[in-house]
Amino acid sequence: MRPFFMKYFFHLVLCLFLSAICVSGCGAPVSAKNAEEAFSFVYMSDIQADPETGDYTAIGGLLDKAFAHESAPRLLALGGDTVNDGSSAKEWADFRVAADGRPDDVTIAAVPGNHDSEPLLAEQFDYPETAPAASTEGFFYTFTKGSVFFLMLDSNIMGGGNTAHAEWMAEQLSGGPAKNADHRIAVLHHPLWSAAEIPKDVQRAQTMREVFLPLMESGGVDLVLCGHQHVYARTAPMSGENAAENGLIQIMAASGGKGSYRPGDMEYVVAAAEAPNYLIVEAGAKTLEVTAFDSAGKPFDNVQIKQRAG
Repeated sequence: MRPFFMKYFFHLVLCLFLSAICVSGCGAPVSAKNAEEAFSFVYMSDIQADPETGDYTAIGGLLDKAFAHESAPRLLALGGDTVNDGSSAKEWADFRVAADGRPDDVTIAAVPGNHDSEPLLAEQFDYPETAPAASTEGFFYTFTKGSVFFLMLDSNIMGGGNTAHAEWMAEQLSGGPAKNADHRIAVLHHPLWSAAEIPKDVQRAQTMREVFLPLMESGGVDLVLCGHQHVYARTAPMSGENAAENGLIQIMAASGGKGSYRPGDMEYVVAAAEAPNYLIVEAGAKTLEVTAFDSAGKPFDNVQIKQRAG
């Protein structure tokens, strides 16, 4: 074969090889490693149906929209009050029917709300990695998914400021899984900063800030997700009672059929909307990007949260 044709033949083979690579890889979502680094999840709270109808159809619609998101979420985190009556097997069955359309490899992890703080909650989901902590009263547990360490809390009993719960939280946040994660997210039902002027919620929030917030701050928690007040509300970065440049951001979601409370005139609430809504949280190496969507699947709020601790 002449040198010219050998050179031509070599380039032709090379082009075909590169084309094959591109067909199989170019335009693919991401590699397995990058997919793990770009981990995303869905957050919903207070998804219980309107008690007058008991209809969970709307929740199924929200879940369909959420899991069609381009980031391909593979976790559903629930902020409590998944059903109206936590002791009702029928309500749990209705919820499972509504959630049946989610991808098969989606993990569900829930914290208890004031409506579903019943033994049946522990039987509903295959909780990842760690069972609720047997050493503490209440439904507390942790797990790591993707690049995120999740601190799942039982705010039904945190209003008492129990030192055993504080010790457990400090231990979890100082351990290897929390330290090695890119981000740490705390999930609880009741807010640390109330969005509506409800006296018992305000009192509980003050106790939780006094006892547990310093541990979250020192432990590098980047984001607090909550619910309970049936409204979407995002705070400014907060530390204690005040806004702070490097403080924690709290986001409250409300996804169910119950009516919304009206947010109070809280100067620390920088974005608010009525229910129903859901969040997509995308976790990169250095930032969390949180986008809030309405019932039509349209985004209405977005924030990027920088990693607070390495």
